[in-house]
Amino acid sequence: MLAYTDARLRLGVLTRSARPGGPVIVVNLCGPVGVGKSRLASALAAGTVVRPAAGPASGPAAGFRPADGPLVVDGVDHDAHADAVRELVAGAAPGTCVLVVGRRPLESRPGWSDRPVETVRLGPWSRAAVRALARSRGLRDPARLDLVADLSGGIPLIADLLLRALAAGAGAEGDAPGGLAGIAAGTEGDVLGGLADAAARELLRRLAVETADPPPDLRPELPFHLRPDPPDPSSGPLPGPLPGAPSGALSGVLPVVAAVGGADADLLAALVHGTPAEFDRLSAMSVVRPDAHGLVVVEPFRTIFELAYRWRHPVTSRRLLAKGAAYRRRQIAGTGDPVLRARLADQVLRVSAHPQVRETFFPAVPGLLRVRAATAADEDDIVRLTRQWADMETLDRRRADRMLDLWMSAPASRFDLVVDGDDRPLCMANLTRIGAGTAPVLEALLQQHATSLAASDRDDGRDGVVLGMMVAARRRPAAQAAMLRHILGTAMASGRVVVSTSWPPYQRLSARLGLGHVGETRDDLFGCGRKSGVFSRTFTPRNLLGWLRRLEQGAVPAADDALEDAVRVALSRLGDPRELAASPLATLPGLGSAEAIVAFVRRQVESLASSDSPVDREAAEILRLYHLRGGIGHEMVAHRLHLSRATYFRRLDHGVRRLAEAVRRAAATS
Repeated sequence: MLAYTDARLRLGVLTRSARPGGPVIVVNLCGPVGVGKSRLASALAAGTVVRPAAGPASGPAAGFRPADGPLVVDGVDHDAHADAVRELVAGAAPGTCVLVVGRRPLESRPGWSDRPVETVRLGPWSRAAVRALARSRGLRDPARLDLVADLSGGIPLIADLLLRALAAGAGAEGDAPGGLAGIAAGTEGDVLGGLADAAARELLRRLAVETADPPPDLRPELPFHLRPDPPDPSSGPLPGPLPGAPSGALSGVLPVVAAVGGADADLLAALVHGTPAEFDRLSAMSVVRPDAHGLVVVEPFRTIFELAYRWRHPVTSRRLLAKGAAYRRRQIAGTGDPVLRARLADQVLRVSAHPQVRETFFPAVPGLLRVRAATAADEDDIVRLTRQWADMETLDRRRADRMLDLWMSAPASRFDLVVDGDDRPLCMANLTRIGAGTAPVLEALLQQHATSLAASDRDDGRDGVVLGMMVAARRRPAAQAAMLRHILGTAMASGRVVVSTSWPPYQRLSARLGLGHVGETRDDLFGCGRKSGVFSRTFTPRNLLGWLRRLEQGAVPAADDALEDAVRVALSRLGDPRELAASPLATLPGLGSAEAIVAFVRRQVESLASSDSPVDREAAEILRLYHLRGGIGHEMVAHRLHLSRATYFRRLDHGVRRLAEAVRRAAATS
């Protein structure tokens, strides 16, 4: 897909390639609903824009002259429209350039496989472009700028609808806190649902044309009619449904498919009595694609429809989601395909997991993110993210670099990246396959446990994977959620996961996700004063359903642990205002900015330094030297304070706990 500017340049070249007396050239501009195709096409057409209707070519379009420039046929979003355009092209004068605008490529329509077509795919806006649009409309709050950028998925129509909803008062300041406070209050999804509903209604209205029978035509007396300039998004949606819009397929079925994460024909029938004909119509829609477990709605439309449906129908949605989860469990029990089993388990988690588990793995606003394997071209990002990982977990950089060398040289060790719509890496994890060629990595990460964990009694070649590191941009928590889901999916498909981590938040998460604690490593691998905890879990068809039911009951970090984890991460980001502003601490009263968090930490460190307790005073000095002053390593701070390594790290953990207590007290009294 091309960005707007690149697409305009490409279209300009293609539409000028027609020659007098030469063949008719067909150029197809396609892209998702609301991405700005009509606006781009109109800029190239000098006013000659028509809309299709079923029937032979006649009317205003029949008198079109090639010298007028490209003939733009906009709104080709139905097979009947594509048939009419084919007849128009067949009867067009030599040298005509026909620019066909629609959501799906013409080549995917019946009757176009034998016709040469130049296809230009218009992609979503960048996150920065959406934020710039929001700022131009007067939005200044960073959290709401991120919300519009992520929830819109780069679709300018959705961004415009969200901005108008915010301007009308939906999600006003103080309605619902986000992050830790919003989850605790249980109101974050309510506000998002109201915003999403404003966008969902207009999207459904526009999508109705794709499944209407007969297809809507604003002027049925003309097979082609002149189309006015594209509507200004700020003018608001037109009232009423499009003519012929099937209410069942769109207003009832599509949001349900989005809410349950996808559906096959049997599940659709069980949930909403969907007919085979409705399933077929859904499969032809531009926002739907086939997947291993049925039809799924693509992002960002899936998120919009799901949030709106859960908000509009809270009781009905819970009932349907429970039915969907039960159906997927039966599929899990009946399939012998481990990859499909992992995909189905992901769907069960999506629709039935405890709310806090959903927040960990399925944030309300996932954004346009994808997971891909790192390549040689990503080497600089791998090094950068490894340094970020070492800084976040307070690891010795030299030891982290040595581990990186081991990973890079192991043939069965790979780095996976979560990237945004512009292919920028936001999160990274290392997964090493257990098996031949990975002994050096396993021995370093697992130490005395390597031999027993590397042994396998499986005869299917699925020995599992070892997770050795994970790091994510704190300002994009959805990236970490996407990586966690990818890791679990890989683990379930491969049969087993082994986790080696010295980072307390990840140790607690591993335990609460039902991974068995094998033990600690013999040595402090990364020079951080903490031995790595080793966790393991084997996934089989027999135990998978029990594990999923455990997560439905809420196997997540307790509130105290979550707060302590947030304090640890915030301390590692004191020098990065952008990352710090994205901390969950910033959602708490009195800590709404990076400056406020830094000031709070300084005050609490000063308070600890004046304590009567020598343990408090030593903890305060460690926090001051290592986190507030910075630029000095653990070993140097421990040497300066005349503390052994073990005592040093105990004091550091004590300081983190005391800061978490102070945050809790401050939140309770605000």
